[in-house]
Amino acid sequence: MRVLVTGFEPYWDYSINSSWVVAKKVATRNIVGVDIVIEQMPVSFSRVRGALKEAVEKHTPDIILMLGQSGGSDKVKLERVALNMMDSKRSDNDGYIPDETPINVGTPAALFTNIPIKTLCAAIEEECIPVKISNSCGLYVCNCLYYEALMLCRENPSLKALFVHLPFYEGQSTAKPNKPTMPLEDMVKAIQIIIEVNNDKSREI
Repeated sequence: MRVLVTGFEPYWDYSINSSWVVAKKVATRNIVGVDIVIEQMPVSFSRVRGALKEAVEKHTPDIILMLGQSGGSDKVKLERVALNMMDSKRSDNDGYIPDETPINVGTPAALFTNIPIKTLCAAIEEECIPVKISNSCGLYVCNCLYYEALMLCRENPSLKALFVHLPFYEGQSTAKPNKPTMPLEDMVKAIQIIIEVNNDKSREI
């Protein structure tokens, strides 16, 4: 099984993005029967779609596992749904600020992950890692990437995709004061569990 793990580049005043730090550490894990490849995604509404498609064509993964930073969260968040809309009060790294703009015209208003996330959530909880299922991925570039990945899953039913939002990690220099943090190892372990559960042929998910 090949898993494409993506994280985002720095953005706004975050010179370090926890999602990319976790992605790089996950790539060093040796999981039997799994080939983990990683790609950094641009924080750009216009460029992230092409970057994803290029990564999928390059690696031909079985699963796309996308990571994003959710500063202020105290849990790993498994995202259930992506919405067909872009909206933000702050610009992306290209200076673009969308205003309730559709990602694609004529495609579904919402797309849902094709990975049973309740099973994943329970497996992560068993390791005493704070986790929850989220029903809102926001409307920033994270959601745009997720929507595009789920569109690829519609075109290729054997492909699976999931977006995971991560807190700041303990010791992250760009973490906002008084905001929750999580041990980096816990976040890496949560992503490893997601991969292992999906690779466990004896387990129904």
